Amino acid sequence: MTEKASGLRELRIGIIGCGAVAETCHLPAAKKLSDIRIKALADINKEQAEAIAERFHLTDVSVYTDHLSMLADSDIDAVWILTPPRLHATMVLDSLGYAKHVLCEKPLATSIEETEKIRKTLKKMENASDNPVLMPAHNFVFTPCFQYATDLIEKGEIGKVKAIRAYAASNLSFYNAKTDFRKLARGGVIEDQLPHAVYLTQEVGGPCARVISVKPRQQGRTIVEDVDVEAELQNGVYAEFSAAWTGLIPTLRFDVVGESGKISMDLLRRPYNVTVVKDEEKEQIRMGRQLLQYWDVLRGNHPSYLNEHKLFAELVSGAAKPRVDFESGVELVKTIESVLSFLDREPLPTARKETACIVRVEGDVEAAVRKAVLLQGGLRIRRGARVVVKPNVCSKKNTGGMVITDPSVLGTMLRMAREKTDDVVVVESDNNSGSADERVEKTGILDTIEECGAEFVNLSGDDYEEQEVSGSVIRMPKTVLQADYLINLPKMKTCNIENTFITISMKNMFGILADKKKMRLHKKIVDVLLHINKTIPQDFIVVDGIIAMEGLGPVWGTPVQLDLIVSGPNPVTVDATCCNIMGINPYSIEVLWRAYEKGLGEINIDKIEVSGVDIRNVKRKFAYPVFIKKNVTGALRTAFKTYLK
Repeated sequence: MTEKASGLRELRIGIIGCGAVAETCHLPAAKKLSDIRIKALADINKEQAEAIAERFHLTDVSVYTDHLSMLADSDIDAVWILTPPRLHATMVLDSLGYAKHVLCEKPLATSIEETEKIRKTLKKMENASDNPVLMPAHNFVFTPCFQYATDLIEKGEIGKVKAIRAYAASNLSFYNAKTDFRKLARGGVIEDQLPHAVYLTQEVGGPCARVISVKPRQQGRTIVEDVDVEAELQNGVYAEFSAAWTGLIPTLRFDVVGESGKISMDLLRRPYNVTVVKDEEKEQIRMGRQLLQYWDVLRGNHPSYLNEHKLFAELVSGAAKPRVDFESGVELVKTIESVLSFLDREPLPTARKETACIVRVEGDVEAAVRKAVLLQGGLRIRRGARVVVKPNVCSKKNTGGMVITDPSVLGTMLRMAREKTDDVVVVESDNNSGSADERVEKTGILDTIEECGAEFVNLSGDDYEEQEVSGSVIRMPKTVLQADYLINLPKMKTCNIENTFITISMKNMFGILADKKKMRLHKKIVDVLLHINKTIPQDFIVVDGIIAMEGLGPVWGTPVQLDLIVSGPNPVTVDATCCNIMGINPYSIEVLWRAYEKGLGEINIDKIEVSGVDIRNVKRKFAYPVFIKKNVTGALRTAFKTYLK
């Protein structure tokens, strides 16, 4: 049975993002509204969009692989933005630019700076004849039990509100997500589930005045999976909002404590039930459907989405006033940004001890590499996974064997990966020394790749996503973003590029950027490296320390015969271990210190579980990358040898 939304003309919708939230939440609701028609779908995965169209019998829908083409070409009145949060602000601005009405999933943006850009755009358009509606999708505000409860609160049923407690938890397996953007997000569950608790809280108690405390927890990974937040709202109400990824049934509990009573509900499990406690008497209020409420939710029939889309259509037609407006979306962004700022103040607690492994190379590189991998538990690659391998091939020449990743190290790792899967790709990108294709060919790396049955991809020719870091736009290649398993094979070297000092695991990831002119990013390189290493998880690192480099690296330094392989699962921890081998204090390396502050890894060697060779027996004081006579002489010697070749 279908219902009318606005009661006026048909509203033509274009959907941006055809992932799980579209499939399980929004489209089932839309199909129940007779005057909403889905006219266009946009998703980078065309097959996914076409499958959605087929499943929901969208026979006259147009499918696009980018949202800009849809906005420019399709016959639509409005868009629903259902993509990962980092894309929301850009897509909102693009949609407003085409004068489309917008419903955007939470949060509206990922920073206050982004919301201000949206505000300026709305201000310019407010007197236009085609002034579009922008509605943040705070879905559960429209749940029947919550709407009933807020009416009771406004009528003074429990007296003045004193405290609010909200808890949002979801089982990630229930999402059937098409991508892992939730796990890649800086704040993990803080960006995924906590917003539900926050926007419900601010709907009842008003905006957040200040965040008092944040207690993040991890379950064996450097990602926030559970968080408790204490806050004070602007009207003095005390608030606790918590979120978690759980293996249990999802829940969205919400309690409001007043001077003379308490109201409780679970918006997910019991969307039609409200419990009121007053004068020590408990009353269970039941509305609408009672049997199998939660079963309806699991089948994509949660009532909030239907109510939300009905109101959106009425807003567009001018038949209703907003329940959730732009300012509500801004307040949510402010609160989440305040919570995330706590993660920058003190290191996140580590649930397990970080590990690294040091192995001597005693004539047999392959044996040493395999040992370094096995001591770390092996490569946990699932069958058929797409494995991306990033060596260091920064130059056309490998003077003294100290410049690029040793082909024997690369070859061993490729063979080990191929033992698990046939889909193995080696990647590099163009840089100031020339094209990646030329570098891998002239150094012999391409021969190693082909001999091992792998593929080479020049990331400078790859499809990419643009992301902003400290005011600069970088290009993140999709081959890397969409990898199932990433192996990083850096060289152990010092580096005279400003603010880096070393180039090992974290710095080697700079080479994944699709940008051909990377020097423009050197002044912001620490911010860029932090962003890359937070955004792209590395599954295994093997550092080539056979012939390392000291002095004026990363190309013109002096070789150091170390005969070591260093391995581990965390780039920050591996780099800190290498620093200790090189006689460098990891706390003096800005990128490592800042990564540690953000909870990306451990840099205190006393807190790192190092297996294999005793680190005290392999330490060697490296020459720092500064312009002193010894280093300049070494660089000239390297240049002369390079010229002779």
